[in-house]
Formats: sequence, structure tokens, C-alpha cells
Amino acid sequence: MLDILRQGAQSWMIKVLFGIIIAVFVLAFGMNRVDHDRGTTVATVNGEPILFQQFQDRLQRSLEMVRAQSPGMSSEMLAQMGFKKQIFEQMVVEELLLQKAAELGVTVSREELTREVHMLPAFRNEAGVFDPAVYQSVLQNNHLTPGVFEADYMRGMLMTKMRGYIGLAGRLNEDLIHDFFTYGQSKAVIAYRLFPWEDYRGQVNATDEQVNSYYENHKSEYAIPAQARVAYLEITPASLADLAAVTDQEIQKHYDARKEDFKVEEEVKARHLLVRVAEDAPEEDVKKAMEKIETARKELQAGKKFADVAGKYTEDPSGTDTGGALGWFGRGRMVKPFEDAAFGLEKGAVSEPVRTQFGFHLIEVEDKKPAYYRELPDVSGQIRERLAQDRAAETLQDRLDQALEMLLAGETLQAVAKSIGLRLEVRETAPFSRQQGPGELPGLSAENAEALFDLAVNATTQTPLMVQDGYLLATKLEQTPELFTPLDEVRQGIKDTIVREEALKLAKTAADKALPGLKDGGENATLKETEPFGRQDQIPGLGMVQPLTKAAFGAAPGTWLPESYAVPEGYVLAKTVKVTPPTEEEWEAEKTSWIESMNRGSEQQAVQAFLTDLRNKADVRIINPAVLEN
Repeated sequence: MLDILRQGAQSWMIKVLFGIIIAVFVLAFGMNRVDHDRGTTVATVNGEPILFQQFQDRLQRSLEMVRAQSPGMSSEMLAQMGFKKQIFEQMVVEELLLQKAAELGVTVSREELTREVHMLPAFRNEAGVFDPAVYQSVLQNNHLTPGVFEADYMRGMLMTKMRGYIGLAGRLNEDLIHDFFTYGQSKAVIAYRLFPWEDYRGQVNATDEQVNSYYENHKSEYAIPAQARVAYLEITPASLADLAAVTDQEIQKHYDARKEDFKVEEEVKARHLLVRVAEDAPEEDVKKAMEKIETARKELQAGKKFADVAGKYTEDPSGTDTGGALGWFGRGRMVKPFEDAAFGLEKGAVSEPVRTQFGFHLIEVEDKKPAYYRELPDVSGQIRERLAQDRAAETLQDRLDQALEMLLAGETLQAVAKSIGLRLEVRETAPFSRQQGPGELPGLSAENAEALFDLAVNATTQTPLMVQDGYLLATKLEQTPELFTPLDEVRQGIKDTIVREEALKLAKTAADKALPGLKDGGENATLKETEPFGRQDQIPGLGMVQPLTKAAFGAAPGTWLPESYAVPEGYVLAKTVKVTPPTEEEWEAEKTSWIESMNRGSEQQAVQAFLTDLRNKADVRIINPAVLEN
């Protein structure tokens, strides 16, 4: 992604992306580069200020990042999440971490900074070497000076270093991790006798009295929630747009001014063959990879089809069955060396070996589509809609005020729709409950769905409800009360439930009665032995029965477990046959991943505990609470 910056850093989207990338590097969206005289103070952290402009910069960058990842995230949803307060707390923790670094004398040297910056792909030339000219150009295109960028980046490095030091306290020694591995990967085998409830079905019956009592005691299970229906208007730019008011001349003018919006970039259709080798692989491994790629290349030169050769040699799992087919792709979809090679080839040509971070590639271009501009007739409808909606957005508030005045005067939604919008349409929802809300309005918040449900029948919303891109006005049409499924409709199901419950009781009684004899060895029984299972596994043939699993792993081999255990089919008595720990060979095979995984989790917990303690002890004074309100 950093390569993209060099190619087109002039656009606003690239600037946003650059901000997000920098944010990632400084951990918590960093960019605290304002001086203390740039704005009012939002809060102080142990006497150090968080300024209004700092907070706004951080908030804006965070919003851009969230909306880039989740385009459907509305302002209302963010408000419900307490987004502003989350960002504020991130800034507080950052400041505390930096204060602690200063207290402990932890710093980032100029040499460390230089080394890190020189490693960033965005600042390297085509030869893969850090280039001061490229560095200056990228920063300049994003309105940053080296001093500002490096100060921000150093802050991020310092916080990373602090988190690393703090995390050291959470590291676990290998013996302890080995113990966890043994505990988690041990397998048990049990032998058991099942007492199926079905064997006792014939001994029980469900009386009418029992059925009636069960129905009354479990009536909530048979409830049909109260439901409502509403008629509604969505007042949005789309619903107010007057397409006929947009002239052909306006469409032509927009097309001429924004022609780049309608550009379809060039594409290639290609196949590739990959031989994997890491960027930092030993020379011997690189040599072996080159030998393999050259072998494949010779077969291609001998006339074999690329798809067949790729299927034979590629180490891309997705390419084995597809002959390395990648389909159509445009620029920015592949890593830079691969992209450059693919777009530089003529149709039908095969590349020289191309080195990327994944390994060596051979690329065949099957077809190419040049870049072109969509013609005006093909996009005029799209432009007309866009211009009409833009114009409608400017008048939306006025139209909404007009609608509310009409409703207050006793007019209906239908009259409002006819008066203020050519494309406004009164729609009706299907019945919906308080819990589920109307399915026709998926973007409606739970709070607003409840507001609709709580309207009186024939009442109309006095306050517009926010929806995506606009507002909602609604009239409640009807409401049905909470109902209950009639007893006669569920009688047989209740009988079956009662019979099963009573039969289960008999099965448990029989199992409990048989247990002493089995323990004493005086009662012979045919036992069924399970396959090995782990502590978090289902027991083969019995299902997920955690009490039984726990008892099985805690008992000595050959020992009957102390009680009967409920399983889906009834009750079981069981004894532990064996508990087998993993072998040392299994430990050696998985040791590295276990050490990395457990230490990663433990380090994160240590860092979080440290930061929580810092936050709890900090003197945080909110000076301007209104700034943090949604």
C-alpha cells in the first residue's frame, strides 16, 4: 500500500490512506504534532494537556479509518459505541505511556529512527533502496515536513518499545508452556455403560393434569410477541431528487469536469507460476528456487501450455487446480514487481523470472484491456441521479420542516408525500416486534425501532427519526397484543417432553442403583470404550459432556467415576481407561508455535494490566466535557 502513495499521492484518498498508514505505525493513530497554543484544552493528564485540535485531528483520522473499513457505519452507530470517548481514552493511555517512558529514561535514538524509516517501502526507489528524493517527494505530496513526520514516527517507535519492555514481564518459561501443552493436548479414553431413557418410556405416561400444569408453568415459551405495523416516509436526497430538473447541459458539464471519475483503468488477464522463497532466505534456498523456476521455464520454451506447467510446478495452493489462473486485474491489485512485469508484457508473452516477497514468479499474459473512458450516453443516467440528489440534499432540511408543519396541522403521510417530493412514496412495514424491529428498515437503530413500536395506534412521529442519508416519519397503523399458542396445538409436544423427563429420572435412578455394584466388581456389565478425546472435545458417541470429561481426566486409570452423568440419550456410568499425555516428538513439532502463541497472549495481558494500572492512578481532569459528547 505504501507503494501506492508514490504513484498518486496528490489525491485526497491517498492522503487519507497515508494518514491511516502513519496511524498504524504509531499504534494508536498517533499524529499529536500540534503545539500547545493551537487550541483550547480538552483535558489534562497528570498536568499535561490534550488540546482540542489534537483531539479533533485524532478523531477525524480515526473516523476515516473506520469508514474505510466499514462504509455502512453511521454516525448514530458510532455515537452508540461511545466512539469519541474511546478515542479520548486512547489518547490518555498514549500520554501516560509516553510519560512513563520519560520517567524510566526509555528513548528512541536517531540511529534507530533512521534505520526504521529507511526500511519503509514508500521511501525506496525502483531498485529497492532508500532514496532521499523519494522521501522528500512523498512527504511533500502529503503536506508533511521531515521534522513533523520523524517526530510522529519516533513517538510511535517509543510506544512500541515501551510495550515491548512491559510485555517482557508476561513472558512464560518453556517448562511452564510445556506443562500447558501437556495439559491441553492429553487424551483420555473411557469405558461406559449407557442407561438410555428410551428403555423407560413405557413405564411413564403424561396425564392431562401434568400437561396443563406444564403449559401454565412454561407459558412464556409459547408466547407470540406483540406486533406492530407502521406506514412510513423516508425523506432522503434519493427520495427528493427531481431527475427531470437536471438538464442535458448540466450533465455534459459535469461529465467534462469530472471525466476522470469515469475512467476504466487498464486490465490484464494472466496466469502465474510461483516458487516460494523468503526475502531473507539463505543463498542456498534462493538457488534451489531459481533452479526449479528455470526447469519450469524450459518446459514452457519447449512448447508446453502454461496452465499445465503451472499446475505441475506452482507452490501457490490456489493455482494447482486452476493452472495458475488469476483472471482479470487492474493496477494496485498485485505487489509492485509483479504488477510492473504483468502490465509490461504483450498479449501471449511470458515473463522472465520475477522476484517478489513471496518468491519467484513466471507470468503469462493471456489478454489485455486498455484504459478507456465510459461514454456520456452510458453514464448520463448515473450523473443525472447524482446531480439531482446533490441538489435535493441542499433542500432536505427545508423539505423536512415543511413535512413536520403539515403533520402538525393534521395532514397525512400521503399528503406530505404528494406535496414535497416527486419520488416520495408511503410504504408499509410487515408486522414487527419490539425486539426485532421492521425488516424493511435494516439501518434503523434499536432505539428508534422501539420508538416506532411505542407509538400509539394512528399516531405519527412528532420528531423525525434518523436513518441512513436522511430521516424517517411514520404513522402507526395497528398493534396486536401478545398472544399464546393454544394448548391444543402444543399438547402432543408437551406430552413428549414430560415422558422424556420422567423417563430420564428413571434412567438416572437405575444408573445410581447400579454404580455401587460396578465399583465393587460384583456386577458384570458390557462396557463400550470410546476413542481418545481431549479436554475440550466431544466425547465420541456421547457428545459434549464437560462434567464427565473433567471427571475422566481427574481419575486414575481403572477407576469408576463417582456418579452418573447426563448425556443426550440418558445417563452413563463410566470409568477412566487411560489418560495419555502428548509425546516429546509432538512437543518438539509444536513447541515453537505454542511458545509464540502463549507468550503473545501473556505479553498482551501484561501490557493491558500495566496500562490499566497507569490509567487508574492517573490524574485525568476533563476541562471541556462538551467536546466528548456525541
